[in-house]
Amino acid sequence: MQTDRYNFYTYIHKGIRYELAYLLRAVGSLDFADRDAAESLVARLRQSLQLMHGHAAHEDVFYEPLLKSASPNLARRVAATHQVLDSQEEEILRLCETAPGNRATGYTLYLALSRYAATQFGHMAEEETEIIAALWRAYSDEQLIQAENALVSSINPAKVAVYTSWMVPGMNEPERETFLAALRKGAPAEAVAMVEELTRAAREAQLAA
Repeated sequence: MQTDRYNFYTYIHKGIRYELAYLLRAVGSLDFADRDAAESLVARLRQSLQLMHGHAAHEDVFYEPLLKSASPNLARRVAATHQVLDSQEEEILRLCETAPGNRATGYTLYLALSRYAATQFGHMAEEETEIIAALWRAYSDEQLIQAENALVSSINPAKVAVYTSWMVPGMNEPERETFLAALRKGAPAEAVAMVEELTRAAREAQLAA
């Protein structure tokens, strides 16, 4: 969807897609009989799912009231999908308890993660098209940016750093430049330095690919 309007879903969703695609590939290719490798990957999967769950919870607090006012029907649809994602996350986390060392459970975990990824990918695409269009009709970019700033300010800085480590490699080069330019206008020096390093690493990885 081509537009000059501000879309607060774009960068974080690119980050979630980047991390979730990695996890799906990694879980699919891992031999869960290798307990040490499985436990290491499961630890990352748990942390990432917790952050993805947190992302949806933040949307519920800061974006859902706007959407309820703009389009109650769409707000109900988003809330219902978030409940489905919650249930799928719970299933995956239960399987994480016994998957290391067990190939059969590892495969069941892979299928559960596949179902979760399908729901998540479809949901994010809907948010970046139909949902944001409803918000654009009801609110100015300034109002949407204000809501996004409130959301980001509510998150622990350590978690923001992890989200950012997903987002930057998931962006294209013009998006990274725009993101960095915005940070340089007022973000702490350490945050700017972290994104500059992530940008450098992402560029090198793309050149090496």
